[in-house]
Amino acid sequence: MLKKDLTDGDVGNHLYDMTVPMIWGILSIMSMNIVDTFYVGQLGTEPLAAMSFTIPIVSILLSLAFGVGIGASSVIARALGAQQHDMVQSYATHSIIIALFIAVAFALLGYHYMDPIFRALGAPAHLFPLIHDFMDIWFLGSFVVVVPMVGNSALRASGNTRVPGLIMMSVAVVNIILDPLLIFGMFGLPRMELAGAALATVISYSIALVIGLYFLTYKLGFVRFSACTRNIAASWKAILRISIPATGTNLIAPLSVAITTWLVSGYGPEAVAGFGVASRIESICIVVVMALSSIMGPFVGQNWGANRKDRVAEALRISFRFITRWNLAVAALLLVAGHSLASLFSDNPLVIDSARWYLWLVPISYMFLGFIMTSSSAANGTGDPRPSLVMSFMRLLGLYLPLVFVLNQLFGLIGLYLASTLANILVGLGAWHWSRKHLKPEA
Repeated sequence: MLKKDLTDGDVGNHLYDMTVPMIWGILSIMSMNIVDTFYVGQLGTEPLAAMSFTIPIVSILLSLAFGVGIGASSVIARALGAQQHDMVQSYATHSIIIALFIAVAFALLGYHYMDPIFRALGAPAHLFPLIHDFMDIWFLGSFVVVVPMVGNSALRASGNTRVPGLIMMSVAVVNIILDPLLIFGMFGLPRMELAGAALATVISYSIALVIGLYFLTYKLGFVRFSACTRNIAASWKAILRISIPATGTNLIAPLSVAITTWLVSGYGPEAVAGFGVASRIESICIVVVMALSSIMGPFVGQNWGANRKDRVAEALRISFRFITRWNLAVAALLLVAGHSLASLFSDNPLVIDSARWYLWLVPISYMFLGFIMTSSSAANGTGDPRPSLVMSFMRLLGLYLPLVFVLNQLFGLIGLYLASTLANILVGLGAWHWSRKHLKPEA
């Protein structure tokens, strides 16, 4: 069954059925980053540092795609809940067009201004050739990455997470196979090193592009060429009304990473490499909460469109309870195993030291980060992206930057990581309070 009615049936079962496929899908995509980091780490500290400098820029484009995907998922889910099938086609088709336009524009700007961008991030000049090896290919193929991400959001809006999950798993499997072949030049292929890692990513996502468009066009009937010229103004207005603030919200995270990368670079390439390793490990550790928050938007959207606010409140209660238990366990695990995990990616003691301090301190705040992610997704599902935008701006501008200025002076590198921890905790408490107050059934 490709479409699923989320306005009826047990709420907990719906959340479980939708979250599990997304866990495997997101875990697969995240494993790509881990595999890339592992193999590039075998090339040495400098290639690992160069790839770490690319993380903020790659994250910015992914955030743009997430923003469009959030807008598409919100309007499609609410249209499905309200039984507006013509608008579903318009929203899905135009969201793909918007995503393609953004990807091409970003790639052109990024390719042209690459050196000034990475110079501003604090990358030393001797790493520029390595950064170019990776980003030259990544920019040229970025549209292949962005469009499938938006297509998967449209699929999730239908209540189907199995197909997006399988698509993401397919991408990861192909990437894992191609990485060593292209990076090290195995079986007669040329040794491409960082360029090979980028090419493996682009080829892998090409598969997602084809499969995703096939399901959206031929199986669900969401994407139609005839819809390209239908309801243009209404569709773009509705999608961008959510997407623009959602993009702003999603850009906060990579902007925070970019600022942190710039600050960490003051402690040397080894510290940046360690921060990059810790970021990769973190992405795996929060994958379950990411999966849960990714399905909250479609669930809330369909029920909000059908005026079932009682189900929205119940979904949040179940989610927050799970987030609390899960992330306390993750924090305890990383406190014990942080050093050992970091040492898997590098034998440089300075790299390991940077990574382990991050993995000891920041995971304390993962529970509160989960509150932020889930509340933001729920707000977007209702069609109101403003709370999510406020939470993100408060997290970066209201708390992180002031804290990092003070704590960096007091504690150095450890202070940078403490600032992230405290910002997550304080905004997470606010997100929990907001959701309990505003996303509840009317009396």
